[in-house]
Amino acid sequence: MKQSRHTAIILLSAWVITFTACTEEITVDLNSADPQLVIEGSVSTAGNPVIMLSRSVNFDDPNDFPKVENAIVELSDDDGNREILPETSPGLYTTPFINGKEGSTYSLSVTFGEDQLQAESRIPQRVELDSIIVNRGTTPAFPGSSENGTFYQVQVTYKDPAGIVNYYRFLEKVNGITTNQYVFDDLLNDGQEVTQVLFDIERNLESGDLLEIEMQCIDRSVYDYFNSLILAEGGPGGPNTPSNPVSNIEGSELGYFSAHTSEDKEVRIQYE
Repeated sequence: MKQSRHTAIILLSAWVITFTACTEEITVDLNSADPQLVIEGSVSTAGNPVIMLSRSVNFDDPNDFPKVENAIVELSDDDGNREILPETSPGLYTTPFINGKEGSTYSLSVTFGEDQLQAESRIPQRVELDSIIVNRGTTPAFPGSSENGTFYQVQVTYKDPAGIVNYYRFLEKVNGITTNQYVFDDLLNDGQEVTQVLFDIERNLESGDLLEIEMQCIDRSVYDYFNSLILAEGGPGGPNTPSNPVSNIEGSELGYFSAHTSEDKEVRIQYE
């Protein structure tokens, strides 16, 4: 599993990676930035909403992001449902009374001391994940292949709806542990049957491993966040100059709020 680069400007908290009209990308002073409230929030069609709150740390500090307790976290939707989320463990707020629904828009409000943060995200139309394809090959020249030249290529297939702008996020998990994430748009394959390669030159699978892919249909602001995060962490072409991902949180430079569909498929790796 590849480890995320924990820096002051890339803030995924200790929790595993389980919109507003205005977004902006801001570079933070790596060594003297004041701690900021960080939101990692999601509303999914597959389960209860989860909002995780922490504080940022400076570049040279230990990667121990303090949990933010006793905040006021309110979640509402465009059907008129509104709920103050209880804190179920330090820094984690959730509720069973608001569930993700396709086409619905969700608003988040977080108040902690003088900090007042807001965000909005809409769950798009669900696109079905048709299949996972795993190809195994051997060649010493293939980037990321093991010492014996074995490599694994993972592909997903789905039918992109025609005439609709779609954004996708895929989470790759091996034996229950998230190992990578990918985001795509449909600029070049609108309305097509898509076979999308989830390219990872460091992927290492063994016979017996359980490979799981979660497909999320996300809105544009969430796509912008994760796309900029992946590039900042070292996407194609290697690491970029440190900068914050493009947050969709109003009142903060850090974090995200994602309302999305969720669908999982899994396959057992079996080779002689």
